[in-house]
Amino acid sequence: MNNRKKISYLVSLWLMPLFAGLIALAESVVSSGEMRIGLAVLVTGSVFLACYLCKRAATSIERDRLRYAEREAGELKAYANELEKSTQALTQSRELFRYAAYHDALTDLPNRNYFIDIIGELLKNRLSAAGRTFAVLHVDLCRFKNINDSLGHGMGDLLLSQVGARLLKATQAPSIVGRLGGDQFAILLPELDNAGQAAEFAKKIVGILGPPFTLGERVIFVKAVIGIAVGSSSHKRGEDMLRDADVAMHRAKEKKRQIVVFDQRMLAGAMSRMEMETDLRMALERNEFELEFQPILDLKRLQLEGFESLVRWNHPKLGRIGPDRFIPASEATGLIVPMTTTILESACRQLARWQDMSDPQKPLFVSVNISGVHFGHPALLDQLKETIRSTGIDPRSLKLEITETAVMENAENAVTTLRQIKDLGVQLSIDDFGTGYSSLGYLQRFPIDSLKIDRVFVRSMEEGRQNGEIVRAVIALADALNLDVIAEGIESIHQFHQLRILSCRYGQGYLFSEPMAPAHAESLLTDQSRWQNLVPGDNFVIVNPDYEQTVIRIQ
Repeated sequence: MNNRKKISYLVSLWLMPLFAGLIALAESVVSSGEMRIGLAVLVTGSVFLACYLCKRAATSIERDRLRYAEREAGELKAYANELEKSTQALTQSRELFRYAAYHDALTDLPNRNYFIDIIGELLKNRLSAAGRTFAVLHVDLCRFKNINDSLGHGMGDLLLSQVGARLLKATQAPSIVGRLGGDQFAILLPELDNAGQAAEFAKKIVGILGPPFTLGERVIFVKAVIGIAVGSSSHKRGEDMLRDADVAMHRAKEKKRQIVVFDQRMLAGAMSRMEMETDLRMALERNEFELEFQPILDLKRLQLEGFESLVRWNHPKLGRIGPDRFIPASEATGLIVPMTTTILESACRQLARWQDMSDPQKPLFVSVNISGVHFGHPALLDQLKETIRSTGIDPRSLKLEITETAVMENAENAVTTLRQIKDLGVQLSIDDFGTGYSSLGYLQRFPIDSLKIDRVFVRSMEEGRQNGEIVRAVIALADALNLDVIAEGIESIHQFHQLRILSCRYGQGYLFSEPMAPAHAESLLTDQSRWQNLVPGDNFVIVNPDYEQTVIRIQ
């Protein structure tokens, strides 16, 4: 209700009885014959009464207005206080969100976003400084996944925290240590006189991470590889420099080195690998992978015993590509698993066809290479079971070749996996034997059937006695463990006869046949006499290349 309405209401409320009294007074005066006086009394009384009542009403309204104003002022002040608190809380929340956006939750170190921004500022401001430069070190922990898999992610997180603390202790301002994610850290060196200082600091970091880490009751050793990118005019953004450091780190892994400094040729190689990975995904969908088969012979009888299946990529633009060019990329992307599964099934189907055509008393076998990535895949056993079931082959006619490095990477788990495969009836062979670091203790525990001598040792047999002794030692070791031996890469008559003398049972190589398409390989099933001309006559003599008067005779 506004003030005017309040006044009208109060006046009417008070005037009604007063007017009634004045009217009664005026009537009494008029009744006595004094009309004028009665009217005057009535009017004067009414005016004074109205003024009095209006003043009373105005005073009451003013008091109400003041109380309302005070209440409004109090509410406004309270609102202002709440607004100030909310603003402060919002500012604090914004600072917390910004901190979280620029720092790693596990180690509390600056993260990738922070590095991108700070490197971007350095690229703008520091490249013009004469004689000064800066660098980023990308630090990666080798085989960190094994720690997570074997000890659990909790222990892995504890190790990452300790690594971060050790790196932080090793650096001084204005250098910055950060975690980019996973097992990857970064160190920004913002004030360098030359690029060589970055490499020297990287050596220091390698040494700092060398001593063991204590995780509860366990002692863990960590090996780090470091890629270095030095700031240059080719870097337009912070992301560019981090990318180059990452490329250098991966090159260090490929070359089995601990420190690599980036150059532009590495980026071209990285782009080529990225294109290769994209093409690999398309190749699986388009069935561009083809199998070739290289015969494996009994070296004593020169009879066909089986084949090794070798994959080739029929690239629509680059033509036929060997596995050495695309297998590393397929392992890095995980495509090796579906690729090998397809190869395994195709090889077994081809074997089933050949077994139907050959003598059942002399069953052929086929060897399929299994990568370390696939060997550790949990679906491997199920894939093997399904392949054996769907193709109908005798599992004893399938041989899986696994590299020595792959089985020794996690030897205890390898023992379990190998036994599970062996329980299926599948044969097992250690490929490239002698190039890794097998423990004789583990070699005795592995349920394997054969060792495959790497072509490097076979080729070196022609270079001198010492290299021949390496092959002799491998064959003697296999004989002691009751294992067969397969020599690969036999390319000369001399190698072939030396291996026969050393009692190597099986062999393969270009001396006998190059890898061939299934249709051509099929012709070998009915023409096994083709290799008999390699058998030496009665007077055959081999002379050792570093001989004085050394002669080996076959009587």
